Amino acid sequence: MEVVVIMFILSIGLVAVLSLVRKSSEFESVKKNLLTAAFLSQEGIDIMRNIRDTNIILGDDYDKWDGIASPLVGDTYYYKVDYLSLLATTTVDIDTSLLQLDNGMFVHLSGGEDSIFKRMISVTPSSSGYTHVESWVKWFERGQAYDFKLETIIYDLSN
Repeated sequence: MEVVVIMFILSIGLVAVLSLVRKSSEFESVKKNLLTAAFLSQEGIDIMRNIRDTNIILGDDYDKWDGIASPLVGDTYYYKVDYLSLLATTTVDIDTSLLQLDNGMFVHLSGGEDSIFKRMISVTPSSSGYTHVESWVKWFERGQAYDFKLETIIYDLSN
């Protein structure tokens, strides 16, 4: 009888340890993807700053994100950007802004390997010489949706 009780206690302990190990590995994967999402979100902000700086150097309006025209004050515009281009491409929503892996880099190309991440940049111009920019990264993992957002103000430095 004592052996049965000891085996029962040991089996409960073993199940608890195995459950903890499984949860720990799931948590590690989520945290790794959260870190990747944070970097992708920051990259989106940095690319928008790069577009602003390039526009100023070329003598264009600082907020000519798509290379065609400056957005109207008060409206919100949605773009997808990556490091391969110096222009933002209009998008409808984040679900159409899937990032793909191309030689280990995340880009908005067609033909690359699909990643789990989607990134969209929202831009809301102001009449005061600045633009509110938000970089949003979204992904699904193990049946659950996650997202990460960064926002900043990009100023007109041409004055």
